[in-house]
Amino acid sequence: MTKFNPLSAAIGFAIVAGTMSLGATNAYAQDQEGEASEEQVLDAIVVTGSRIQSQTVTSSAPVTEIQREEFAINGASRVDDLVNQYPQLTPAFDSQSNNPSTGYATVSLRNLGAERTLTLVNGRRLPPGPTGELRDISIIPAALINRVDILTGGASAVYGSDAVAGVVNFMLDTEFEGFSVSAGYSAYQHNNDNAYMQELQRRRGFSFEDGNSGFDGAARNVDLAWGGRFAEGMGHAMAWVTYRENDPLFHGQRDYSSCALNAAGTACGGSATNATGNFYFYQAGRGVSASFNSAGRWQNSYGAPYNYAPPNYYQRPDERFTSGASVSYEVNEYFAPYFEAMMVNRKDSSQIAESGAFFTPLLGVSCANPILGTACSELGFNPAGTVDVYVARRNVEGGPRRSDTSDLSYRFVVGTKGALAGSWNYDASFLFARTQNDTQGFNDFLTSRIQNALLNCPAGSFAGCQFYNVWQPGGVTVAAANSLAGVSFNKTDTEMRVFNAYATGDAGFAFPTASDNIWAVVGVESRYEGYATVSDSNSAAGNFAGAGAAAPPVDGFTKVSELFAEAAIPLFAGDGLFKSLDADIGYRYSDYERSGGASTYKIGLTGEIGMVRPRFSYNRAIRAPGINDLFAQQRVTLFGGADPCAGATPTFTQAQCANTGVSAAQYGRVPGNPAQQNNQFTGGNPNLVPEEADTYTIGFVVQPIENLSVAIDYYDIKIDDTIAAIGASTILNFCATTGDPFLCSRIQRNPVSGDIWRGEGQFVRNTLDNFGELRARGIDLQSSYTFEALGGRFFTNFVGNFILEETSNPLPGVNDAAKFDCAGRINPSCQTSEWRHIASLRYSRDSWSVNLRWRHFGGLDYIGTNGARLTADTLVAARGGIDAQNYIDLSGSYAIADNIELNFGVNNIADKEPPLVGVNNALNANAPGGYDQTGRYIFSSINVKF
Repeated sequence: MTKFNPLSAAIGFAIVAGTMSLGATNAYAQDQEGEASEEQVLDAIVVTGSRIQSQTVTSSAPVTEIQREEFAINGASRVDDLVNQYPQLTPAFDSQSNNPSTGYATVSLRNLGAERTLTLVNGRRLPPGPTGELRDISIIPAALINRVDILTGGASAVYGSDAVAGVVNFMLDTEFEGFSVSAGYSAYQHNNDNAYMQELQRRRGFSFEDGNSGFDGAARNVDLAWGGRFAEGMGHAMAWVTYRENDPLFHGQRDYSSCALNAAGTACGGSATNATGNFYFYQAGRGVSASFNSAGRWQNSYGAPYNYAPPNYYQRPDERFTSGASVSYEVNEYFAPYFEAMMVNRKDSSQIAESGAFFTPLLGVSCANPILGTACSELGFNPAGTVDVYVARRNVEGGPRRSDTSDLSYRFVVGTKGALAGSWNYDASFLFARTQNDTQGFNDFLTSRIQNALLNCPAGSFAGCQFYNVWQPGGVTVAAANSLAGVSFNKTDTEMRVFNAYATGDAGFAFPTASDNIWAVVGVESRYEGYATVSDSNSAAGNFAGAGAAAPPVDGFTKVSELFAEAAIPLFAGDGLFKSLDADIGYRYSDYERSGGASTYKIGLTGEIGMVRPRFSYNRAIRAPGINDLFAQQRVTLFGGADPCAGATPTFTQAQCANTGVSAAQYGRVPGNPAQQNNQFTGGNPNLVPEEADTYTIGFVVQPIENLSVAIDYYDIKIDDTIAAIGASTILNFCATTGDPFLCSRIQRNPVSGDIWRGEGQFVRNTLDNFGELRARGIDLQSSYTFEALGGRFFTNFVGNFILEETSNPLPGVNDAAKFDCAGRINPSCQTSEWRHIASLRYSRDSWSVNLRWRHFGGLDYIGTNGARLTADTLVAARGGIDAQNYIDLSGSYAIADNIELNFGVNNIADKEPPLVGVNNALNANAPGGYDQTGRYIFSSINVKF
């Protein structure tokens, strides 16, 4: 696999091509000459990462800006479609996640998790969402964004908990004036010509798409906004309404995803729970895998795996309606009330393959029972004895499992701001937000019914029971299958209440070596978050066969009261080469009702030496445990990944597997789950305390010539006492290789067969606690250059990120051998390109413009968490990992009239497919996440403004 030096290449590109962005710039509160204009003197500037409102404040931490034009230029009608492409963020796209899926869009800086990235709108928090309390950014209308600020490094001293990796602040155009309406249409198109995947499917006898897909996965959107001033300019009001809908796209609509690859990537795999039935018989120490042959007789082997891929969504259907308003009125300089409101009503679905009997256990069944027919004798068991039978059969009669979700989320802010004495100003606000989620599931079997129906409805069976006759080919009826299915529901409500008040102003004095006074902020905040979820009784008890886990109720809240302060301190101002040195400091004390007090603080330095502006910042940040972290009920769930001691040729030796609980008699006979899923015991912990992080950034901005800016920043984020589970695969692997009793005590195998997946009595204990460390280190490179040529103006921009380290240590002080670094690696636990960038070149002239964009993902080495080169996924191993991936996008705009503009473009113009991997390395379909998944993306929009 070929590689290049990303830093030298990027620096060369940045200097020669002069790149970064009007789409991604470093935020400074001054104009290019460093002099405040007359208008700026009147309106103080707010910089993300500080509450100080002053003309002199600059950011000591890197802030990347995404400007509003970028959304239309790149065809992004959902905010995550563009924001999550930026290399500082994890490339996660909600619409193309299905199983598992959060169900809505989130943002995650430095791949440290959405729970460690504080998400704001106009500097204030978003409400917790229904899944893990992660913040849902689908409430944010892409058409009304003024800019997006991406702040690297902790910011808990300014904003409180969760700002460990940094902050993403969506700034809306609350000063919008006029009326605008825009409409857009987009779709995917792909040429199905993957010879490798088509040949694998021919061998299996599977059907697949071939040739041009036409337009599919289409999306439509309409956005309206209006606003203006009133009361002789003392007030301003604006409002918006948007509607967006996209069609589903299925795995079966792409030849490279219409069958599930096996772990090696060499064949179409699938599930042992198939359409005709697979069985495992056990009697007197002897186990036999069984199925029917073509003549309908029993045979001592499993039948063909079931191709569960085609009905899965590649893109989930989604319909959303957002609306909002903003009103402000300056009664006088001391009293200027304001109000903000925003709402989203979203409906979407997820869909996976059919439910069924997933190795449902029937214990102690007499071989003389008529339902077994001649099974015992044909399979070589004593016909006078009893057998344990595990039944696996797919509900092809009932159709795919589907989950329909409806969300209503709203957020209101009411407040006032104005002048205090002297240069001091105040801002006091109250925020109320709530999310209501309703989810219904269809076509899943109820486990409690399956056993009755398999045994031909003995006395005491459920009402309406019908014989689910899997014991004869073609014996199952539609009516019998339908009698086993149930409808699930889940309701989740979250609530957030925040009171925030602060004052900011000139402290009235300065250091004798400086020309500007010290500016400060003092304030208080009180925050309440509540979370409650309730399910139907079958879901709560884990009675749905294909749900993967029980969904017990969770009901709890967290409260915190906080004091905070900041200061911007000019230290030096001069006329020579060394022009200035400024410091910014901050402190916040947080008193959590459940975990007690915590302190966070920051210190930053910025300077100006000739054309160079160096900067440094240090932050102590925290993430407090969420309600699910504290109160989620402990239960058995599934985790993806193979049991290394399963199968006829286990990965580990007999001695290593003995550490995990496998007896000598079981070794080489432990049944493995063909779907690569096993049981884990998970849940919350009410004794959790906040995570603590130390974050550092150091770098500089240089402006060697007019309109050229280059920024290089190093960041280092280290998180201790992480709120996390160790990881079931980690426990298995390191118990086997080290025999550590702390780890091995967490594995509970089936005493008979040795497996950890057939029944809830066997699992890996993987509950939450405050242990573990995370560390993210890297270098950001950003640059921008604009110039006039060829009768128009060129805008070049570049944003790149080189990851030096992305380390997880789940067992510090217990077993440091579990520590692993994901930078530049792909394996079942990692998928992190060392180098990613976005580079674009835009030319604008008169009424039209054209934009060319290059998105790059660096190559990945197929190396395990222990540093060893892997070979299990032979498809990936054959090429030494995953080669670098490049995508070219082309778009343009044309102003038909002064108030009418057309935008159109094609992303991934080469129709590049995602890299294919085996099931253990795949996230959706047969690909890792983040890459362009479904082919060429074609978009268009029209905007009319009056």
